[in-house]
Amino acid sequence: MDKSMLKYIGKRILISIVTLFVILSILFLMTRLLPGTPFNSEKMSPEQMEVVKAKYGLDKPVIVQFGNYLKNMVKGDFGLSYVLYKDQGVADIVMPRAKISFIYGIAATALGTIVGMLLGIIAALKRNTIWDTIATIISVLGVSIPSFVFALLLVIILGVKLPVLPTMYLENDPIVSSIIPIVALSMSVIANVARFTRTEMISVLGSDYMTLALAKGLDKKTLIFKHALRNALIPVITVIGPILVNLMTGTMVVESICNVPGLGQILIDSIHSNDYNIIMACSFLYAFMYIAMMLIIDVSYGLIDPRIRLGKGE
Repeated sequence: MDKSMLKYIGKRILISIVTLFVILSILFLMTRLLPGTPFNSEKMSPEQMEVVKAKYGLDKPVIVQFGNYLKNMVKGDFGLSYVLYKDQGVADIVMPRAKISFIYGIAATALGTIVGMLLGIIAALKRNTIWDTIATIISVLGVSIPSFVFALLLVIILGVKLPVLPTMYLENDPIVSSIIPIVALSMSVIANVARFTRTEMISVLGSDYMTLALAKGLDKKTLIFKHALRNALIPVITVIGPILVNLMTGTMVVESICNVPGLGQILIDSIHSNDYNIIMACSFLYAFMYIAMMLIIDVSYGLIDPRIRLGKGE
């Protein structure tokens, strides 16, 4: 790896760290500005409330609370739950759920990307044929119909009418019971990736340098998969990153339908109950996943097309 690439990666990492710090600061301030408290103040006297706040360090100035939170967070300690899981460690509560949501997002994105790219390539190579029409219909359906509708349809068809798959998440069989929600979540990925891949492949295949290479006798398969597909990847990668994060952060309805113990529902419950530390942990994980994905996309740009990192470096 050359110096320009290392410099490019270092700059992106530094920007990501600063962005995370700013987001964490805003999140911490916003949780402290939420109306009400995590505790049932109606049943407590002012003296009892002060004792409870002192127990959890909420009687200190906000800047001191934030400093303590940062020091503990670096050690992997996200504090204690105030309400939902009283006095239990937030990391022990949130991390297993985050792992499930993350795995679902990765699996749905991987499945959707592979199928979507295949559909997009076929549609571009078979333009204005029945294959192109099928790919277009799938793309329109995937964009138009929400993931939770696909989940309901799959539950009804594969779980009820043809009971070949479990309709609910099973801890003793997590792989098989995850097929329905993952396939449902992948539909939007398939649609977006297929659409972008088709458009970019058609654009690249019709360019002058591709026509020249073909005229010089370059093997068509090599031309398509080594040159055309590589040049079409950058816009596709741009789409995949935000889609992956949206899948990990926006799967609450699908998780509810299939009874998946993911991150979405616990975040909603913690907001309703003002459980500050769970709100902070969930929101920070979402922000971290998003920024990490943007970082991976930026680095992928630089690896695929060196002109990008050189241009940004200048």
